[in-house]
Amino acid sequence: MIPIPRVGSTAMSRPAGRKPAPRHRKKPDPLAQAVGSRVSALRKQAGFNFDAFVEETGLGRGYISELERGLVVPGLHALAKLAGALNVSMSDLVAGDSPRDELYELTRGLPDAEVKRLIEHIRKVRDGGRPR
Repeated sequence: MIPIPRVGSTAMSRPAGRKPAPRHRKKPDPLAQAVGSRVSALRKQAGFNFDAFVEETGLGRGYISELERGLVVPGLHALAKLAGALNVSMSDLVAGDSPRDELYELTRGLPDAEVKRLIEHIRKVRDGGRPR
């Protein structure tokens, strides 16, 4: 059995001389800002005003405000609540700007049957038109 350190025990202390990271930033973090912008855009696209979204997620007003401005980096629990309220996947919230992310974004709202058809087409292109 692996011992689990208790909160506040020396086993969970940070290295000597290291200060705790600030929970909230004064300047936006570029990655957090991208996630916050995406959350804000999806919130508006879903027709939520700010207060209704706060209520739907169960997260605090200040937290949502700072998140949309890139001043906090959301954890998995917060991402799950945000995705649930927006009826999207957590991947939708953190997708970037690569061509693969663009492909994901373009297929996000399609029915599963259409996505499967596209997958088959991509496999044919990848395999040089050879049947599977």
